[in-house]
Amino acid sequence: MERTKISAIILIVVMLFSFSIILQQPSGNVSIGHEVMSPAQISTSKTVVILVHGFDPGDTSGAPSTGTWHSGVNIYQQLVNAGYLVGSVEYYGQFNIQFSNGYTFSDPSFVGTSNTPISAIGNELGNSLETIFANSQLNVNIIGYSMGGLVTLYMLEHYDMTNINLKNVIFMASPFDGSPLASIASCLGLSGYTGTQVNEMTSGSNFLTNLGNSIGNAVSYYSSTTWIVYAGTYDPWWGYVLFNGANDGVVSEHSATYFGYNYLFTFSGDIHTASLDSFTWSGISYFQDQSVANTIISNFAGSY
Repeated sequence: MERTKISAIILIVVMLFSFSIILQQPSGNVSIGHEVMSPAQISTSKTVVILVHGFDPGDTSGAPSTGTWHSGVNIYQQLVNAGYLVGSVEYYGQFNIQFSNGYTFSDPSFVGTSNTPISAIGNELGNSLETIFANSQLNVNIIGYSMGGLVTLYMLEHYDMTNINLKNVIFMASPFDGSPLASIASCLGLSGYTGTQVNEMTSGSNFLTNLGNSIGNAVSYYSSTTWIVYAGTYDPWWGYVLFNGANDGVVSEHSATYFGYNYLFTFSGDIHTASLDSFTWSGISYFQDQSVANTIISNFAGSY
């Protein structure tokens, strides 16, 4: 391969994995550590939405990524306005779940980086939710974006949380069959920069194989849960080189739907992340697309 082509691929790899660079923290949160929410903090009639962000390649220093959900059309705030109690998960640096009512669950013993195995994050999330919602019997919805969907599915395969009523799970552009960008990073020897998580998102990795082998657990544990997949089908110019079929520039529709679903929603103009906008003619990210926010709220309607 010519040197210019290799340089172009490296540039694409770096840009496509640069998710959520500009970050904003919700204000007014109080660190409560491992205490369970009190009745004054949460009503049993409330429905909770848990937001799990995706891969952040800049995370060797533990920079937070909760800003993903506040960017663009502000999906976080729209869910709050719709009446949901919203919790944003942060797993780079110290593990936190920041809720819209001011409660923050923190675990200082967990400090994540891009080398932290996805399974370790899934275990931390499962333990945390079981602690927070002990004996609450709350209605819960989860949205896992990109790698956050892998974290979510791993958790659901390994935690049968009888203390929550899991209504809906949305997997937003999650690479269940891997991403060619992860494969390129590994082949070019970039794993030292991108880390364990990118290696695990390579098609055919042991992590993805084991995830597929355990899918029956999640279906069994959460038999009444509705499984929903969102996928972008924009197919930008580099999609012709890296993908075979519809894709959002990072994850193909095939990969996003690899493990099946109850409902599939595709977004023809959507690209995986806003950092790619300058490389396309008209694509926008899921977080800039109001129709995505509208679909989430519509999917969750009736989950109270």
